[in-house]
Amino acid sequence: MLRSNICVDCGRRIRPRYTRCYNCEMRRRRSGWHDPEHLSGQAKRDAELGRSKFYVYLLDTDYGHYVGHTANVRARVKAHTDNKVKSTAGGDPKLLWKSSPFSTREDAAGFEAALKSLRDQSSERFQEITGHEPMPLKPVPASGSGCGLTGILIIAAIVATLLTILGIF
Repeated sequence: MLRSNICVDCGRRIRPRYTRCYNCEMRRRRSGWHDPEHLSGQAKRDAELGRSKFYVYLLDTDYGHYVGHTANVRARVKAHTDNKVKSTAGGDPKLLWKSSPFSTREDAAGFEAALKSLRDQSSERFQEITGHEPMPLKPVPASGSGCGLTGILIIAAIVATLLTILGIF
């Protein structure tokens, strides 16, 4: 028997692994608003590490504007420029804007989600807040070195053939 939960937007019953019903999820996607990320247990870790200020920041990349939040903007931007963040890797990220500090990570994550929504809707409000034209972030293009599952299967077949010819396999 399937247990059911309730949609966070309309109150309809839904399956447990979902937070929204299909209709509300499609409406959310069409309108382009973002949910704040789930931060379970993060407040406790922040308190243990003595983090009390959180910032929302805006990066300019080759793919558009990236919006994120962090407690240490300098370290986070360095991670972006060192290609350690998948969504901006290879995009030559540059810091454009940083918010005033927020006292909790939840507030920063909520503002980040709102700013992403404004960016994706190309809202004038985005420019009023950041001073920059909104440029929605496009998916990072696949690198030329990746070959996907088909490429891996072809390479495996070639290696197996070579090993058979050489009498090793």
